[in-house]
Amino acid sequence: MLKKAGYSKLDSVHAADRMRKEKTAKLRNGEIQLLLTTTILERGVTFSDVQIGVFGSDGAIFTEAALVQIAGRAGRKADRPNGEVCFFHHGNTQESKRAIQHIKMMNRLGKAECLLDV
Repeated sequence: MLKKAGYSKLDSVHAADRMRKEKTAKLRNGEIQLLLTTTILERGVTFSDVQIGVFGSDGAIFTEAALVQIAGRAGRKADRPNGEVCFFHHGNTQESKRAIQHIKMMNRLGKAECLLDV
């Protein structure tokens, strides 16, 4: 489906993938345009220009905290402070609603403290 949408350079990764560091490096280096992943990249990684899509964000694994952490991968570099985050689901959950409220609140606080330019 993603290839049909125009993503010709894509890959996937999961916790047991022996090539996960190499695949993450490929995304960082621009060798691939899209990396499908489990929640293994939820914390501890920074990319300069990344958009986030959470497929099945209505699943039980996606708590408010997890969704906020995942969304936090976008816009982490000073030269690329913006990034889009989209939750794909079959019905909004209380967790995703709280995550969205949390993200909006943190963005408001960041703007008030002059930590964000947007």
